[in-house]
Amino acid sequence: MTTPHTPRPVFSFNSTGEATNIIAASLPRQRRRAMQRVAADAERITDADRRFFERFPHRSYRYRRAGHPEMAQLEAVYGAPIITEPGSVPFILIKNLAPGVRMRAFLPGPDNEDGSSATDEELALLWHDHCRRCPGVAEREAQLQVAMRLPGGPLHEGGI
Repeated sequence: MTTPHTPRPVFSFNSTGEATNIIAASLPRQRRRAMQRVAADAERITDADRRFFERFPHRSYRYRRAGHPEMAQLEAVYGAPIITEPGSVPFILIKNLAPGVRMRAFLPGPDNEDGSSATDEELALLWHDHCRRCPGVAEREAQLQVAMRLPGGPLHEGGI
């Protein structure tokens, strides 16, 4: 998947979707509106991720095809269509850091799979490979790990 490189702001822990709002606020008006048009549909998809981790609390990762609303939001952020290579489609790799705290990575995946057969071990390797190629992801994860342990975070005083 080809995406232009843009610097990302540093996020603090906030369960109200503030990070998404910060990104949207920094976009030009037309791109912000495009992102907002699909926000409710994208929220339903990410809510399905939350339910997945509630149903399977032993899992730390989920790998699935990206939904159209998620792709529309990603394209609004980058201001350009997201192109995948022939034979691949956009996938999302989700890492569950704590209840209610997840990170997502947009990756290409095979067009003849849906991701449901991937094991946590396979997905952990894929996540670590992605972090190696995109060090900013590992940096944001480290920042979230610290923020989740602050007062009000899900891992404060040991968490769940």
